[in-house]
Parts: sequence; structure tokens; C-alpha cells
Amino acid sequence: MTGNNKYIIIGAEVDQAESFLHDDGNITDKKGADGVPLNVEFIGRLMVDLSQRGRSGVPKAELDALEERIRRALVVQDFSTQSGGAALTEAERQQILDGTTVRIEFETRRRGRKKPDRNTRILVVPSDETLAITDALLGAQGHADGFRPPLSYELDRALMLASMKTEILEMVREFAGENHPDWTSALQSALEDHMEKAIASRSRFKDGAGQPAKDVKNEIMSSPRRAFHRSVGIYATNMCR
Repeated sequence: MTGNNKYIIIGAEVDQAESFLHDDGNITDKKGADGVPLNVEFIGRLMVDLSQRGRSGVPKAELDALEERIRRALVVQDFSTQSGGAALTEAERQQILDGTTVRIEFETRRRGRKKPDRNTRILVVPSDETLAITDALLGAQGHADGFRPPLSYELDRALMLASMKTEILEMVREFAGENHPDWTSALQSALEDHMEKAIASRSRFKDGAGQPAKDVKNEIMSSPRRAFHRSVGIYATNMCR
């Protein structure tokens, strides 16, 4: 591996965890019967818990263990080939992760009885190229109408589509008011029915047989809280790059 490799370190997507936390506290690469996937959902859920407990509520030994769990929830995303370099091997990716340190920092809020609250906000500036790679790619595209946010993984698109179902169907219904001469109420009903089914279909992940898959993505599609935890973990680990 040369010093010119371009990569970022991000949280593992919900279906791409490479490490699992077991009931005895050990972390392995096998899920087993009790393994909890170490991924962005895990990171987000942990951050929600730590935010409630605060720095004083987390002993040093536990904090050290949690930092290691987060480190094991990270993966390397390689951009080397986009600049003409050789792709990182699995061994090289692992070397990068082995040399990665995670530090958990707590923002603070001191309540003031007679004075304004005192807040400390921490802006985490990512290392070189974590954001520059996408910034350069988007800059090269020039002007465009609309923009797909950086947080645009397959699951995010499905979550957004499902959340916009009511708005999309309302737009379809508005067409009935255009009084197009060739349009009928039967066609309008058929279009609305088609759109509702199409949105539902695109809001579920399917297996090889075309049936709804029994996987973590579909679980998150029906759980706003789990989707929230995942989002927290994504933004915390710069997956929005």
C-alpha cells in the first residue's frame, strides 16, 4: 500500500457488518446465535444512550470498551481506482482499520439558574479526502436541477420514497382537476392504484424469488426508531461524506 491511496473510513451499513458483539463481551467475525451486528445502527443506538447518560455516567473502562466496539463497526471505502491507482486489498483494508483509533467525545450543557445555559458544541472535521473526493466529483458535474443528498444509500431512497407516499399520491390526484379531454375517472383511479402499488413495491427489499426479503433492511423500513438510530450512526461516522 502506498501513501497515495484514496479512501474513507465509515460505519458499516446495516447489512454489511463484519464484526459481531456477543453476550460475553467478545467481538468476533461470526454472528452466531447471540451476535449483535456492529454497524451504523449499533453506533447510533449507542450514541442515543450515551447522550442520555452524559460523560459522568460512563466509567473510563466502559468508555474504552465502547470505543473499541465502534472501531470494529467501521469499514474502509476505497476510491483509489478513481484516481488511477490500484484497489486496496482486503489485507490492506484491515491494516488501515487496525491502525485506526476511535475517541468518543461528549458535548456538554451546564444549566444556569439565573444566567443563560453554557453549551459546548464539538465540530468534528474529518481527515483529508473524506469530504474532498465527493466535493470534487460534484464540482465537476456543474449545474444540475435537483440534487441527491450524500445520504443516498439504497435503504435511504426506499425510506424517503415510503415517507413521501401521501405527497406523491396527492400530486397524482391533482391531475384529475386538469380536465384533460381524453381523461376519464376510470383511468384516474387506475393511475392512483398503480402509483400506490408501485411505491409499496419499491419500498420493500425482495429476495431472489421476488418476495419481500426477511432481512434487516425491511425491518428498518417498518421501524422509525431503528431508522433514526441508523441515521445517527451514519452522520456520526461521516457516511454523508
